[in-house]
Amino acid sequence: MNALAIGGAIAAVMAGPPLYGMVEAGMLDGTGAIARGLLVTVVCAIGASKVMDLLKQYETESARNTRRENMMKALAEAEEAAQRHADATAAANQNNPRPPS
Repeated sequence: MNALAIGGAIAAVMAGPPLYGMVEAGMLDGTGAIARGLLVTVVCAIGASKVMDLLKQYETESARNTRRENMMKALAEAEEAAQRHADATAAANQNNPRPPS
């Protein structure tokens, strides 16, 4: 999503009606209302950009943690398999000793 579009939408919803009301009441002229609206849009766009960056960082961190958990699980399974193999080999050697050569 585009941060400017999100910021513009937020600004239109939040600042649009009060600015329109100020123009209608004669407290503000059209140019001033547009300038204030653009300022609010820029601030909202910057805020939306920061929030989107934060979400992207959370997604990246979550993916990294998932990969790490999967690798740790695979490592634990490999260690268990190696231990079972070592135990089975030791048991087989204990039950069937090799004849002296």
